[in-house]
Amino acid sequence: MKNRILHILTLAAALLLSARPSMAQEAVEIPGGSFHSILPEVEGKPLEVESFYMDVTAVTNSEFTEFLMENPRWRRSQIPAAFAGEGYLRHWQDDLTPGEESPADAPVTRVSWFAANAYCGWKGGRLPTLDEWEYSAQLMEFDTPAQSNAFASELMGWYSTVNTDNIRSVGSTGIVNKYGVRDQFGLIMEWVEDFEPPMGSDFQLNCGSMGRMQQAGNLYSYAASVRYMTRMSFTPQTTTGMIGFRCAYDAPLTRNLYSEPALREVLP
Repeated sequence: MKNRILHILTLAAALLLSARPSMAQEAVEIPGGSFHSILPEVEGKPLEVESFYMDVTAVTNSEFTEFLMENPRWRRSQIPAAFAGEGYLRHWQDDLTPGEESPADAPVTRVSWFAANAYCGWKGGRLPTLDEWEYSAQLMEFDTPAQSNAFASELMGWYSTVNTDNIRSVGSTGIVNKYGVRDQFGLIMEWVEDFEPPMGSDFQLNCGSMGRMQQAGNLYSYAASVRYMTRMSFTPQTTTGMIGFRCAYDAPLTRNLYSEPALREVLP
């Protein structure tokens, strides 16, 4: 009897999971590999990253609206203060209407780490780890060092003048890594799972620390250090107009792993 009950519960759980939205064509596989982190604790040794899947573009206002329709507790009027700051979706017209300031195909912003994490879990995934996000971001292809340096210069210009009042549609930057992931630069900054990496006890958020983080000694490394430092200034409740997110996955999802008839067969 105990095994029968456990079997029923397992099938029921699988059915509930299969009812969630599946990871569709918007996610691509990022093959495993290694990259050099800019963190001072890493002594020149590349970090290994296992293969994973990641959304091609950031989550949009339209997609986040669908999540809120099915999960009322994450709506602006109902989310507890412990899970989001006062700025949570404050630019939306109401709980379920992004409004003119938030086009349907633009990245959703002013969402907390908690809300982003909940969305990815609802979709069957998770937030990418810091190393996964940075690894993907470095998978850019340039024909010459001059092109790479020119891109890094543009990147620094963007980080210094992020326009949170006029965020364009996802996929509009023309910036894409070698596996098809778009807009990791040029639109918004993005939440990662471990946005506050462990640092030395004497590490401070200041220019000196930023200098210590520039191990590669180039403009791209400097841009990356800005990214790390900005993330480290956040709390899980942070809700600003510069930050949104995309989801990652350990493997492709398959819908309807167990059918309703199969579940009925084991019910009393």
